[in-house]
Amino acid sequence: MGREARGERGEQIALRPSRPGDLPYITALERHADNRELIGQWSDEEHLRAIAGGERWSHWIIDSGGRPAGYVIARDCAAHGAGIYIKRILVADKERGTGKRALSLFLERLFARDDVPFVWLTVRNENARAQAVYRKLGFERFEPDAGEARRFDAVAEAPLDKCFRMLLGRRGELRARSRDLP
Repeated sequence: MGREARGERGEQIALRPSRPGDLPYITALERHADNRELIGQWSDEEHLRAIAGGERWSHWIIDSGGRPAGYVIARDCAAHGAGIYIKRILVADKERGTGKRALSLFLERLFARDDVPFVWLTVRNENARAQAVYRKLGFERFEPDAGEARRFDAVAEAPLDKCFRMLLGRRGELRARSRDLP
C-alpha cells in the first residue's frame, strides 16, 4: 500500500499484503481468548484463500514498528454494487490507536479508487470499542431495506442476529438508500 502513518506512541503503522507464512500469527491472534467472543473465526483454509486473493478477497498485515500488529480482511464487491466489505480488522494491542490508524490508511487507499463509492462492515452489538473507532472514522449504522439487504447478502454474509452494518461513503457521506447506491 506504500503509505505509512504514526500511531499514538510514534511507531510507524503500515499495511502489507499477508503471506502464507503469516498464517500462524493470524490464527493465533484470531483464536486468542480476548478476541474469540468479538470476531468470527476462520479456518486456515479460508485465510489462505483470502491471502491468495481468491473470490475477490484481500488480506493485509498491519505492521507497527517493523512487526506484525494485526490484520485486515476485505472483499471487493464494487462490481456488484456493494462497495468494499471489510470482513475483519483485528489488532493485538488494543487501545493504542493502531487499529484506527491502520483502518484509516486502508480507507484512504480504497477511496483513491474511482469505483469504490462506499465501504461497509458488520459489527457485533456488544463490541463498543470497535463501534467507537468506526464512528470516529465516519461510519454510520446502515439499515438497508429488504432489496438492499439481499444485494449486500449476495456478496457477503448477512449480519448475525447480534450484529449490524455500518457504512462509510466517500468523504464520510452515508448512503443509506438504494437510489444513492450504484
